[in-house]
Amino acid sequence: MEEKYILAIDQSTSGTKAILFTRDCTVYHRVTVPHVQHYPKPEWVEHDPEEIYQNVRLAISRVMQEGNVFWKEIAAIAVTNQRETGVVWDGETGKPVYNAVVWQCPRAREQCAKLAEDPETAEYIRKKTGLHLSPYFTAPKIQWILNNVPGVKENAESGRLKFGTMDSWVIWNLTGGKVHATDFSNASRTLLMGLGKLEWDRNLMDIFEIPVQMMPEIMPSDSIFGYTEGDAFIPKGIPVSGVMGDSHAALFGQNCFSIGMTKATYGTGSSVMMNIGEKPVYSESGIVTSVGWVTSGEKVYVLEGNVNCSGKTIAWLVDAGFIKNPKESGRIASSMADNGGVYFVPAFTGLGAPYWDNSAKAVITGLTLGAKLENIVRAAEESIVYQITDILDLMQKDSNVVLSELRVDGGATGDTFLMQFQADIANTKVVVPRVEELSALGSANMAGLATGFWSGLSELEQKRSVIAEFVPQMDEEKRIMYKKGWHDAVRRALSNK
Repeated sequence: MEEKYILAIDQSTSGTKAILFTRDCTVYHRVTVPHVQHYPKPEWVEHDPEEIYQNVRLAISRVMQEGNVFWKEIAAIAVTNQRETGVVWDGETGKPVYNAVVWQCPRAREQCAKLAEDPETAEYIRKKTGLHLSPYFTAPKIQWILNNVPGVKENAESGRLKFGTMDSWVIWNLTGGKVHATDFSNASRTLLMGLGKLEWDRNLMDIFEIPVQMMPEIMPSDSIFGYTEGDAFIPKGIPVSGVMGDSHAALFGQNCFSIGMTKATYGTGSSVMMNIGEKPVYSESGIVTSVGWVTSGEKVYVLEGNVNCSGKTIAWLVDAGFIKNPKESGRIASSMADNGGVYFVPAFTGLGAPYWDNSAKAVITGLTLGAKLENIVRAAEESIVYQITDILDLMQKDSNVVLSELRVDGGATGDTFLMQFQADIANTKVVVPRVEELSALGSANMAGLATGFWSGLSELEQKRSVIAEFVPQMDEEKRIMYKKGWHDAVRRALSNK
């Protein structure tokens, strides 16, 4: 029977998707299974790793059955994942020692502040990893688990415990505990891998007190990481490949194969990423440097800026009772002639790039007696665009590349107000691809290249399809006015102002 599909697992912050992609790079069928968000303390966010893997199995089962697909038609299983979220599990029992600490969780803030008291340590971390010392990356989260869960540190030092990001956890389970591995894109987001040599750095592990015996093997994304084993439903011997962090996979799925090509992913948070080629460029502007992907034939570095709250801001509007569902926000925003001078800085969990202020608090500015609920809704929509544009402006400065277009993905790309406002404020064309599931597509593409399902990058480019383009329509004076109002509001949100 002919292999017709790549099965992609997209393990995201809010849920787990199983998606079947055809040779035409289109979605044949998809299933989403949400998981519970645990908030043990204010601001803290956790996930149950066992629930997540059971959801992986459930999503796979449902997508195969609903799609009426036979296992012999599956060429490979690809894995893409929420990044920075860390989990520690017992290598003998396969059981987590604690819930996964989610990328949004700032519980390691004090640990990072203590390390930052030594400027040499903070600078070593930045130069080695391309990242800022922040509780949102993985290493401080794992350090917190080791220091706060009874008995864990001793077992870690004995070599019994395994550390990983969510891709490692999924791979471990898919392969029946035979493979403990990650890819270079996920490794580059942990604060534990040196960007130059592309290997775990012993000094960084010492800084964060993480034993080397816990670490997964780092492998190129187009490797065959292992084969399925030990599951009654999933047959033995299906190759697992195409492992990539979700934002990196989206860049690959957007076909951003050349230097300067840039994408923005609109999710719970947002990732803005630019391909900068085979040599890292270290930003002095608050933008971080990561590995885009490493394959058997190339290595690609990226500049990246992350927004903590984008889609989460719209979810907050729903939770707070401003709107009934997220789709209302774009309609309400487009009904307003302008923002009425109202700005919303959604620093619910601090501000990410380029401000890196973990203690910043959310603010709404410019309210008058004439302000309406609709002004706040529009300000929330606009905040997503302003945050992404801050990053785009600095990326162009650091890379000396003038952006010709921005390729976008994520659920919010269906919001025409948001996309047009993005084009206007960033002053660049915004391109929306036909396929929505770009992270899953990117990892599927990588797995398909690894297994011969697709012949090469040129075939992937030929199969790319665009559904919408938005071109700038705002005059320069108005654009400057809007951006000035935003930056004034941000200054009010920062903790040192």
